[in-house]
Amino acid sequence: MLTACKQYCLAAGATQGNIAYTQTVMPHYKDRPQMTSNTKFLLLILLGLLGQFENANAQTDTTKNNVFGGFLIMPVEFPVIDTKDINQQLTSNGFPPANYSTANIGIGFQLYANRVITTFSFNKTTKKDDNDSYLTEVEYRSTSLNVGYSLTKSQWFSIYPYVGFKGSGLNYLYREKEPNPTTMGNYLQTNLNHKEVTNSRAHLDLGIGISHQWFYVVNFRFGYLVPLEKVRWNIDNNQTTLTNSPTVNYNYYFTVTLGLGNIASDNDLRRHYNRR
Repeated sequence: MLTACKQYCLAAGATQGNIAYTQTVMPHYKDRPQMTSNTKFLLLILLGLLGQFENANAQTDTTKNNVFGGFLIMPVEFPVIDTKDINQQLTSNGFPPANYSTANIGIGFQLYANRVITTFSFNKTTKKDDNDSYLTEVEYRSTSLNVGYSLTKSQWFSIYPYVGFKGSGLNYLYREKEPNPTTMGNYLQTNLNHKEVTNSRAHLDLGIGISHQWFYVVNFRFGYLVPLEKVRWNIDNNQTTLTNSPTVNYNYYFTVTLGLGNIASDNDLRRHYNRR
């Protein structure tokens, strides 16, 4: 009887303790700041990468774990840039907006070593607007280096999340034109309006890619950019930084890539050299 009473008292005390903990701790837990959707998206990608790298050591050898290849690539990038702020300042001062090119062509290389995919690319395209009285040139450029990890075992097909660095920038040039200058002297005496500003920004590059590779590679990628520095606009060949710079946000991008090269497994290489 005494033992039963002790057990009842202990159970009742534990129950009261749990109730008190819930009443005191749980309200404070609800007051904690919640993660934004962008933060959750980034954490999911990073956790997925870490999980795959950790599981790679426990996996048995597969075809994909003995593959090496390299490709010379031509990426076509479709950036999504918020230029609303800079365009408002340009148009309010009587200048045309900074309309960048939708598709931007580049060059680079892509390397396959087991499941690791390394990509380097440089893109640069200028969009011109030539009118009778003025000329505008808006140049978009980007340089990226990232490393991904393939989630598939196939030698010829890859789905891979990736992380890396991406530097993006815009160059805006406005040049007023003299209508029909007759002589060199007349041209030199004109006072033509000329403006040029340059913007560049470094980003953490997070994304996912899908590729098919053989003696060629076809690659589709989607990337989300996290800025690593503040916006700044420069003049005089980047020698002078303007204060109160308007905002430019390089939000995300799509890339379609074609390339030529080769990819092969260890067994393919052995068979090739054993025939010789």
